[in-house]
Amino acid sequence: MSELAATETEKYSGRWAAILLSLSLLLAACASGAPAPAPAPRLFDFHSNFWLNLHHFARAAGLGLPAPAELTADERAIWDKGVAFYREHYSERNLWFDDGLVRIKEALRALDEDATLDGAGLDRDLKATLTAMAPIYRAHWWPAHDAANRAWIASVEPLLRADGARLSRRVAAAYGVAWPSTPIPVDLSVSAGPNGAYTTTRPGTHVTIAASDPRYQGLAALEMVFHESSHAWGYLIRQAIEQAEAARHKTVPPQLWHAVLFYNAGELTRRTLAEDGVPGYVEHAVVHKVYPALCGEGCHERVVAAWNPHLAGKTSLEQALDGLVAAWPAS
Repeated sequence: MSELAATETEKYSGRWAAILLSLSLLLAACASGAPAPAPAPRLFDFHSNFWLNLHHFARAAGLGLPAPAELTADERAIWDKGVAFYREHYSERNLWFDDGLVRIKEALRALDEDATLDGAGLDRDLKATLTAMAPIYRAHWWPAHDAANRAWIASVEPLLRADGARLSRRVAAAYGVAWPSTPIPVDLSVSAGPNGAYTTTRPGTHVTIAASDPRYQGLAALEMVFHESSHAWGYLIRQAIEQAEAARHKTVPPQLWHAVLFYNAGELTRRTLAEDGVPGYVEHAVVHKVYPALCGEGCHERVVAAWNPHLAGKTSLEQALDGLVAAWPAS
């Protein structure tokens, strides 16, 4: 076994030891006649939705995503027409800022697989296009896409049982709020835009994650489901940064608030895993060089210096972000 493989084995053996310990305590309580602890509240409501996956798949195909399949000539003609329609009307539009695409997503994710699009409130041409593409997608791609979605859900659920309660409290507390009392809906999809995941907050928080994206596997899936959900409170960070900018007559990168969201979820995931005997977790935004892309060189270091005192309870959210703005180089 290689050194890397041995290290990974140690990480996961410790990880599963913590989970097995929890299960053994539960079984012991049952055997002794003691009342079993109340189940932890569900934090997320995971779905693998046929219509939403078709919509994302057609949109991605319009951008050139390869979709190999043995289609008949008639199927190919219908599919290519649908892809051309998406290319012309939807593929280039932003999934999280475009109100029209958000409304389409919200309408489709409410439908069961065997439902028709009647009454969904879709544009007539979009309804006709998706209806025509649906049997082809169901026959050639959906079984594999659905299986990948469900495998991702099955992989993250044990992590949430072990760490979800602590992480949800810590992530929300950093923003001065409580975690929502109802589960946050999360749809797994074959595609979820250029970043592999996105969140919309209107009419409510809704997360979409690409199940097969290599950036969102393993322990990173645990971190990123909390990062994406944190967009519900992104406005708090933006407002505090804007106020500090105005007070200090400075301008910081427009995505600095997003860097704070990344760091909060990533650092708290790292700390929580370390408590479970899984040291050395490296946050998603460091692994994938997100910080320089969002805010330039030195972004990560400045966020760490400003946010860690806040996580330690030494500064308020407003003080932490004012310090972050103060530390930012003048443009």
